[in-house]
Amino acid sequence: MLNKSNHLTNKEYEIMEILWDSDRPLLISEILPKADNIADNSLHPMIKKLIKNGFIKVVGNVRVVKTTSRLYAPAISVDEYAAMQLENIFKTSNKKLNLGNMVAYFAKHHKNDDKVISELEDFIKKYKEENMTK
Repeated sequence: MLNKSNHLTNKEYEIMEILWDSDRPLLISEILPKADNIADNSLHPMIKKLIKNGFIKVVGNVRVVKTTSRLYAPAISVDEYAAMQLENIFKTSNKKLNLGNMVAYFAKHHKNDDKVISELEDFIKKYKEENMTK
């Protein structure tokens, strides 16, 4: 189960980025060469902690030479993680979340304003359709 109060350390985030950027689950032996700032003896405990905290999951096993190795994949998307962190910021600061200001910021500072606005319009339309029938 995901512990929403947890944030990722820089090294844990590096592991998550590797998994988020991959188009398939990875073995530890595939993560390690891509992790610039993580020693191989630190990787296993970090993976274990990320599993415990619900950030990654074991999705299978594969035979490698004479042993069986686990395949790892993200249990949450980068979007979900960003939303969790934003939610935690507002919970700990006791400020009311102003979604309009956040959306305006992203629309204003995004390189492709038309795409952001189109995505927002699609989201609002879909949200209304799904919630009007309830």
